[in-house]
Amino acid sequence: MGIEKRADPSLTVLRRRAVLICVATTIVVAVFELLVGWRFALLSVMTEGLHTAADLLDSLIALALVIAASRPADSEHPYGHGKYDSLVAVIEGGGIGAAAAWALFKASQVLLGLADAAPRPDLSAMAVMLGASVVYLVVSGYVLRLASRTHSPAVYAEAMHLRTHVYITIGLLVGLLLSRVGLDRGWAHAERLDSLAALILACYLLTVAVRVIRPGLRQLVDAALPRSELDEIVGCLDVFRGEFVEIHAVRTRRAGTDRHVDIHLVVAPETTVQAAHDLSHRIEDRLVELYPGTRLLVHVEPAVGDALRDYVERDRVGVILLGKGSPVEREATHHTSDSAHDV
Repeated sequence: MGIEKRADPSLTVLRRRAVLICVATTIVVAVFELLVGWRFALLSVMTEGLHTAADLLDSLIALALVIAASRPADSEHPYGHGKYDSLVAVIEGGGIGAAAAWALFKASQVLLGLADAAPRPDLSAMAVMLGASVVYLVVSGYVLRLASRTHSPAVYAEAMHLRTHVYITIGLLVGLLLSRVGLDRGWAHAERLDSLAALILACYLLTVAVRVIRPGLRQLVDAALPRSELDEIVGCLDVFRGEFVEIHAVRTRRAGTDRHVDIHLVVAPETTVQAAHDLSHRIEDRLVELYPGTRLLVHVEPAVGDALRDYVERDRVGVILLGKGSPVEREATHHTSDSAHDV
């Protein structure tokens, strides 16, 4: 039997609010960074401006996908639209990676002597970097709190985008200061310091891209929930040990803010369909208390053979079995003692 709880609508509102804040922030900062980078021929600032512009495009895409992800299940998407939320993280990470690739190319040209550089690290450029870092710090802190409340990969990706800009802008500010001092004092190759900062920035952005893409990609390929979450789910099931014979074939995955949990619920032969249905609902209610938005699918089985005999020997106390192999392998062997363990 399938059991589903609608997600809290307030969480949808928070997700949209988070993305809209990111859109507004990136519009303002991107304009200033691109203008300053172009005006003073600062490759590092141009790189950060393009990174911010890529964030803007990603944020607009994220907003559209978050709206799509919040739609209820329909005939074409019976499991809901949660993976649109997961897709945002992959797109966001791709945007960061593209900005990093551009910066690597341009910085390498200058550092290898294949292109000229004439940076002018003006004080106004430094003021823009300092102001941007303060804005990013305040806004990213707020969006990270929203990500923690909504458990949304899209909101987390947006927050991480903004938080990385805090470190980036501070690093660029230091680079601009060094470049200005070097040019004033006639250091050798001082004109390349800005490109060196851009190269370091690009390498950092590549690592950020991987961190942002990974959680969304895991959801798109239906990876299981982390072991810590599985342990908490088992803890919820454990409360009902006196009402079932066995639970096995526990399968989990995540799609956006929704968690999907499948279980095979083995009950005593005399249990009525109504009683099994009521038990399933109570299990689901407890899971939703732990993780709002959880969708539970229950397959009910009557206990027979060894499973029933073992149940009687345990004084009619249920057992939760987690297979050592895949869920399919576990289902094929769940009655054998060497393929499962008591949790």
